[in-house]
Amino acid sequence: MIRIAISVEGQTEDEFCKQVLQPYFRNKNIELKPVIVTTKRQNCGIKHKGGCINLDRIKNEITKLLQSFDYVTTFYDLYGFDITGEFTADELETKISALFSEDRRLLPYVQKYEFETLLFSKPSYYEEYFESNAKADIEQIITSCGGVENINNSKETAPSKRIIKFFDKYNEQYDKVFHGASIADDIGLKIIIDNCPRFAQWLKNIESLPNKA
Repeated sequence: MIRIAISVEGQTEDEFCKQVLQPYFRNKNIELKPVIVTTKRQNCGIKHKGGCINLDRIKNEITKLLQSFDYVTTFYDLYGFDITGEFTADELETKISALFSEDRRLLPYVQKYEFETLLFSKPSYYEEYFESNAKADIEQIITSCGGVENINNSKETAPSKRIIKFFDKYNEQYDKVFHGASIADDIGLKIIIDNCPRFAQWLKNIESLPNKA
């Protein structure tokens, strides 16, 4: 069995990996272990896990993981990066690869634009969840942005902000960690893959990694 560490940004991605991705890959003889990046924000003054992602932090994290696993991949949000300048998800993946001289054991992936993008994969889910005509609202968002993975426009209208606003509309509170993984699990990985080609390609790349045994 191939052992792969997946360096994740926070608890939401960690839960998603445990609930959704781990069972999927175990059936393919791949053991995927999520590891939350350990960070320290100076303004907090305490050591904690999740958030405040930058290239220096993840270099240190990935270096340690490469010593203990056959391969290492990543699952970070584009909007989670603390980096000067404007970069696409593809450009950030290239920068991460460059930190390790293109080590073939590293398969970087940066989500465009946030994890919550995946939660728009099945508009009818929200109609059932809220017992309302929510499907049309979700479909309008997807159409206006040109696809599920393009839901963005700005950080103010990012996928997570849209989800929070949507829950508020129906007098419910969105819990990022609980709802994120649970909704993705309810929607089902197959539907997410069918509607998120960039995310789907990342999973295919993981599946294609050669067994080092």
